[in-house]
Amino acid sequence: MITGISVQDQLLPILVFAQSGRFIAQSATQAGYRVWVADCFGDQDTLKIADRWQQLVPIHQLSEKKIIDILSTLSQGENCHLICGGGIEQYYPLLNNLPANITLIGNNAASIHTVQTPTLFFKLLKQLDLAYPDTLFEQPNDNKWLAKSSSGLGGIHIQYLKEYQQTDHYYYQRYVAGTSGSGLFIANGEQAQLLSINQQYLQPCEPLPFRLGGITSPWLISEQHQQHLTLAINKITSAIGLYGINSIDFIISEQNELLVLEINPRISASAELLNCSEPLFQLHINACNGLLAEERIIETSLHSRLHYYYAEHDVRISPEIIWPITCHDIPVNGSTVFKGEPICTLTMQAATSAKLQQYYYALKKEITVQLRLN
Repeated sequence: MITGISVQDQLLPILVFAQSGRFIAQSATQAGYRVWVADCFGDQDTLKIADRWQQLVPIHQLSEKKIIDILSTLSQGENCHLICGGGIEQYYPLLNNLPANITLIGNNAASIHTVQTPTLFFKLLKQLDLAYPDTLFEQPNDNKWLAKSSSGLGGIHIQYLKEYQQTDHYYYQRYVAGTSGSGLFIANGEQAQLLSINQQYLQPCEPLPFRLGGITSPWLISEQHQQHLTLAINKITSAIGLYGINSIDFIISEQNELLVLEINPRISASAELLNCSEPLFQLHINACNGLLAEERIIETSLHSRLHYYYAEHDVRISPEIIWPITCHDIPVNGSTVFKGEPICTLTMQAATSAKLQQYYYALKKEITVQLRLN
């Protein structure tokens, strides 16, 4: 059963479980809620606003029992509402076994199971007549394919088949040349509204050729493709009952065909680029309660960019660094960020895409200089 927050429960704390819980925690705080956070980073931003925080080991090292124990320890038996960010997908069965004091907001285990199980998800897309890349569940014989995990985040779970290391949790898709994007949408279990269309760009490194580098929004795709996305999110929502804020990943091929790649059944990074008429978290709660706004809630006059600033070498974070206000997920002073890990997240807005690009280069240079000096 999907639950939102009733009027009488609006004073209860929000418990955030995610690989990185900062943005969800900030959104909940802006909507007037107290937050408790369990995540892997404990960045400065999160620690400033969280009433309680619990360190997570790397997501792949967790188990359902460990997560339940962490949530129980963090909540201390007090009534609260749980919202899950990136990382929960591979542990979705635990949502059926939450302690009695913890109530879920968002998609239930059954819905997440469908979109996170490749055999079920692509069968569903076929039934709904939604195009997707050729997909196999047994390893093909040629190298024109990608190996993908259903539990990865940020593109780190995608490999070229020729470089693929055997594991039990992968499926295979034919490589499609084109431009990748995502559609952020909000759903009430029956209907969905498209909130934004975003272009994704990569920042590959060895051995991660499809590592996500960032997102720009809005992405002006054709009216035909916009209609196709709207049709897709409504078909999928109606079929499996999605609630709250979700996103759909897709690629537009060189042949101009829009192909669905996956559904992220949670608030994703692109939500950070929205300009909303009311708190984003409240919109999520309203949708989980079955309510979608009738009027336009998104303002799209500005061009926005989210960029992950990865460490090119091991970096120790100095308290002397003056972080620009556009920096988020800032590591705690004295910590070490190792090569290839994200140092921080940059979010920028400008009146034009050209000015946005200039802003990005200036901001990146400023941070790079400070890291070298300190």
